[in-house]
Amino acid sequence: MSYRHQILRNLRYGALPAFMKLQREKNELYVAEGLTPYRVWAPAFGGLHHMVLEAEFPTMAEFERQHVTAKSVARVAEINAAQLEYVIEGSAEDRLQRLGLDA
Repeated sequence: MSYRHQILRNLRYGALPAFMKLQREKNELYVAEGLTPYRVWAPAFGGLHHMVLEAEFPTMAEFERQHVTAKSVARVAEINAAQLEYVIEGSAEDRLQRLGLDA
């Protein structure tokens, strides 16, 4: 069993390149700290730029550990704030899903 964290965002028109540049930088910081980088994809259907950032973690404890650690990485909070400038207000949503169930 593992866990998937999804970050759902609807971007303002024309903001995709700047948002992605920031995400690449954040992923580089994560990798340098031994954290899980987030994949970025867009649904096949939707208006504007519907973005999904997604990462999987082997346990809930590991997700929590990485979440706390990421908060201490220099510049991550600044990147998060900059990315939110490109998000349509009220469209931000996060999901944490458990993948698989024990039989």
